[in-house]
Amino acid sequence: MNGSAATSFTDLALSIQAGCRRVGQTGSVETVRSALLGVDVPVVAAPMAGGPTTPRLVAAVGSCGAFAFLAAGYQPPEAVAEEIAAARATGLPFGVNVFVPTPVPVDDAAFRRYAARIADEGRPYGLDLAAAPRTEDDDHWAEKIALLVRDPVPVVSFTFGLPTAAVVRDLRRAGSRLLVTVTDPAEAAAAADLGVDGLVAQSGHAGGHYGTFTPGLPRTRPAPRGAGRSGRRPHRPARPRGGRRGRGR
Repeated sequence: MNGSAATSFTDLALSIQAGCRRVGQTGSVETVRSALLGVDVPVVAAPMAGGPTTPRLVAAVGSCGAFAFLAAGYQPPEAVAEEIAAARATGLPFGVNVFVPTPVPVDDAAFRRYAARIADEGRPYGLDLAAAPRTEDDDHWAEKIALLVRDPVPVVSFTFGLPTAAVVRDLRRAGSRLLVTVTDPAEAAAAADLGVDGLVAQSGHAGGHYGTFTPGLPRTRPAPRGAGRSGRRPHRPARPRGGRRGRGR
C-alpha cells in the first residue's frame, strides 16, 4: 500500500464474498482473510520500498495479529534474502512485494526535462541531478523470482505489471499465494486471467503514485470499485489501497 500505511478489509466485504462465491471459496470475510493471509486482524501494512519497510516493522505488525509485506523493490536479491530470513525467524505470516519490470521505455527527452526540473532538490546534498545518467534495469527481477521459488514465502504480491504464467506456476508450486496490484477493470481482468489469488485495487491517492501497468496514462481517481469485477471472468478477493478516508482507502 505505497503511501498509505494500512488498509482495512471492512470495505471489501461484498467484493470478497462475491469473489469467493465465483471462485468456489465459501465462508465469511474473516474466513477468506484467514485463508489468504493467515491473520485475524483486518489490517495489512504496506510494502514501502526504499527504506521505510523493515523486518522490524513486519514483526511489529505481525505481533499485533495483522499482516505485513516486505518490500523487495530497489534492493539487491541478497538483501531481500536477509530480510526474508529475519521475518521468517519471527514465526509470523508475512509477504514479499516485487516490482514487475515495465515494458514502457523511458523517453530520454522527458527524462532530461524532469531531471532539470528537480535539480535544485539535489544541490544541498552535492548532487547534480540535471546531469544524472538515465539508467534502466529490471530491478533484479529474475534473481528475485528465483529466490522466492527457492525460499518461498506465504504471500507474494506484484506491482507495476503482471508476472508471466510461468512465474505464477513456479511460485504456486513453491507454495505461495499471489496478489496483483491493479488500477482499472482491464488490469483486473488480465490479472484474473492469470488465476492469481487476489487483487489489490489501488488509486493515485496512494502517496500520489500507483501501480498502473501503463505509466504513460496516469490517473488520479479514487480506487476503482469495479477493479475486482473483471467482466465475465471469475471474481477474485480484492482489497483497495490509496487514500485515507471514504471509498478510496
